[in-house]
Amino acid sequence: MKCMKCHNTLHSETGEFSMAINGKSIKVINAPVLHCKNCNSVIISDEVKEKAKEFSKVYLYPDNTLDYAECEAGTIMSVMNLLL
Repeated sequence: MKCMKCHNTLHSETGEFSMAINGKSIKVINAPVLHCKNCNSVIISDEVKEKAKEFSKVYLYPDNTLDYAECEAGTIMSVMNLLL
C-alpha cells in the first residue's frame, strides 16, 4: 500500500494512536498501524478503530489507555475456550 501524502510504501507496524470515544480521549497502544518511514504518516484502519471502540467498553485502563494487543489476545482466548 502507498502513502497518500508522499506515495512511498507503507509498512505494517505496531504503534499507538489516540481517538475520542463518547467524548473521552483514549490512547490505544500496541495496535496494528501502517507507517510511512518517509513522511512519518500513520494510518489506522477503520476495522482497528472499530475494534478499539468495542474493546474500550470492557478493557479500558483507569488512565484511559487501551492495550489493543492484550484485548486481541483476550478475545482470541475467549473464542478458543468456546471451541474446546
